Amino acid sequence: MWAERALDAWTALERDAIRRSRSKLEVLDGSRGRRASLWPLAHVCWAAAEVRHLGGRPPIDELLAALGRYRSGDAYAATPRGRRYFDDNAWLGLAMLRLGAVTADPAWRGRAAELARFVTQGEAPDGGVRWAEGSDARNTCSTASGAWLLLGTETPDARVMATRWMDWLDSTLRDPGGLYADRIEGGVVVPDVWTYNQGSALASSRLLGRPTASLRAKILDRWPPDLLWKEPPAFTAIAYRALLEDRTDAGDVVNVWDPYLDRLVTEARDLDTGWYTRGGIGSYDGRPTIDQAAVVQMLALRSEV
Repeated sequence: MWAERALDAWTALERDAIRRSRSKLEVLDGSRGRRASLWPLAHVCWAAAEVRHLGGRPPIDELLAALGRYRSGDAYAATPRGRRYFDDNAWLGLAMLRLGAVTADPAWRGRAAELARFVTQGEAPDGGVRWAEGSDARNTCSTASGAWLLLGTETPDARVMATRWMDWLDSTLRDPGGLYADRIEGGVVVPDVWTYNQGSALASSRLLGRPTASLRAKILDRWPPDLLWKEPPAFTAIAYRALLEDRTDAGDVVNVWDPYLDRLVTEARDLDTGWYTRGGIGSYDGRPTIDQAAVVQMLALRSEV
């Protein structure tokens, strides 16, 4: 059931947001939208990996070719000839690791390792990983995702650097309640908490062998189904992935997430288009492609539980 739903959501995405012209592929922000930036494209790559794992045939090689337009030196820019963000490249690297796992192609792991090396360039002298080149903001989304990628690629000194980054995150952006604030910018902590920041910190902590039970419980308690509904699916998908990878028994995650996933299918799915845009579901800046790709991931991951 869950697998079929994931494949249905992917079919809608591929039909409406993946355009081919002159044998080239590009990913759009929704049907007839403009070309998607790197952050949505990373989620599409992650979704393609899960569809491949389910036995589907997503255009993985064509997606890699499409990424070439965003190439900028040793990493990828948010838009062709645009700015390079360390968190964008970390998320893309994690998607590449998953593509490597489902295709058994070691080249994907090599590409992820290259991006991990780029992310290390974002480390600030006084701790944490900057959000983007030229930015003084050091974010949970760049620091924790970078640590997650480093530990997954096992690049030289990965464990040392990931430990240093997570130590800084715990001392600087972890709030008294045990969750992680969004960022520190201009010397001021921005206290917003989002599911994906907690998920990436959970994944990194697990890979470092640190206790995760407390953070896991806090995530599940802080975001019951009604609050998950307001989060962008791009955020919840990352948290869901991290929670499911955190331990073998996923019963506590299923208890919280299944009502949310059921509501996605019954209220958010547009019966005419297959897109998950209805019912007041949370959205990342109103960009349907990244949201749809995240839904594909969650439904696919649920099929494996």
